Amino acid sequence: MKDKIAILKEKGIRITPQRLGVYDLLCNTNKHLTVDEIYRKMKDKFPAISLATIYTILELYGKKNLAREIRINFDKSCYDSRMDAHHHFYCKKCKKVFDVDIPLCLTLQRSEVDGHVIQELQGYFYGICRECRVGAVNSENKGRAES
Repeated sequence: MKDKIAILKEKGIRITPQRLGVYDLLCNTNKHLTVDEIYRKMKDKFPAISLATIYTILELYGKKNLAREIRINFDKSCYDSRMDAHHHFYCKKCKKVFDVDIPLCLTLQRSEVDGHVIQELQGYFYGICRECRVGAVNSENKGRAES
């Protein structure tokens, strides 16, 4: 937790229990959380916290490069504390978002395209995740066995 406090201070962010709680949650989860999910988890710790406070904290973290909004699912945004250039995969079946680590192409390594400077990368892949694929294959095989 001390490292997180130091990071927030380094970014010029005034430390509050709510800001620290949201940052800790984003850093220590293995999924990309929506605002509603963050709010529900923070409400357990801070019963008086409002949804507006969560939005304000996330906006601040976006400006300070501590979290980014991911718009891979057009119904809901989710947030990622991983700020390096990486892609995301959205499973159309289970609706989960996964980090995808693939080598960056030469254009992205140079951070320039046709004279334009690339400042941020948001690469999205859409499909069926491996867990859902396995589940679909198992269901299909079970159906054949019963026939």
